[in-house]
Amino acid sequence: MGLHRLTSITLGVPDVAASVDFFTDFGLTSGHDGWLATRDGGDQLQLIEAGHRQLARIGLGVDEPDDLGRLAARVESVGLGSVLETGPERLVVAEPVTGLPVEVAVAPRYEAVVQPVTVNRPIRSERLDRPAAAVLTDEPVHPSNLTHVVYATPDQPTTLRFFTDVVGVEVSDQVPGIIAFTRCSEVHHNLAIQARPVAYPHHIAFEMDEIDDVVRGGLAMVDADPDRHTWGLGRHAIGSNWFWYLREPNGTFVEYTADIDRISAQDLYQPKEWAGHEFLYSFGPPTPTEFLEPTDLPDIIAASA
Repeated sequence: MGLHRLTSITLGVPDVAASVDFFTDFGLTSGHDGWLATRDGGDQLQLIEAGHRQLARIGLGVDEPDDLGRLAARVESVGLGSVLETGPERLVVAEPVTGLPVEVAVAPRYEAVVQPVTVNRPIRSERLDRPAAAVLTDEPVHPSNLTHVVYATPDQPTTLRFFTDVVGVEVSDQVPGIIAFTRCSEVHHNLAIQARPVAYPHHIAFEMDEIDDVVRGGLAMVDADPDRHTWGLGRHAIGSNWFWYLREPNGTFVEYTADIDRISAQDLYQPKEWAGHEFLYSFGPPTPTEFLEPTDLPDIIAASA
């Protein structure tokens, strides 16, 4: 596919300063023009003021300008969405159900230098005569990249068709009529599209190098403010990724994640047919009610009416 990664998102929130403080503690750093940056992805999170929390824009990367021309042609041929902006290296299209701006732009691929993790197993010792690196460091964690966003929409089939048939993402797994996990890279899911009464961002996730970083990051966030904790530590079934969910002050869930499945080719991946909520986790604490029904959902519905 022409797409190769999730580049960025813009979140609308009522209290920008509170969200900035949260994401700074989370491990993001100051980028250009007020953006927040990950270690390897650069400027990936923009926070803007809004009356209620919302996904205000999503950015995807392609390799070549020709990919943008093909996307514009699909908008017309499929008959879904509309072109909002054009340029030599970017194209912004509107998702037809919610009006979400989707910015597709020529962007470099990720370059990451990840230190090898040594693991001692019963019959194989990779680390001798020294403790594990994770127990020796007191350095704060820094997420590698923005890896996925889960977006709720009141017309899930149409939103999904727009992203697959027009934008060009591929479906990795889905629970039909409930949620579809799609990707624009080798990562199992970069955008999950969820059926809900109204549009809103359910959660966003940042990829860590390893499980130790998920745990160290989660513990540090909860030690600073126990009310941030939502769900974790656990391991998802769909995607296989480790997770620890926190709640940022404006209500969006934010996930540390690691060891997510990679898919090199669509015909090589053999997904299971998932049913109900069994996809939520392979093991971990029970799913909290708030994760399934965010407490601020009635307010979002009222604000969107």
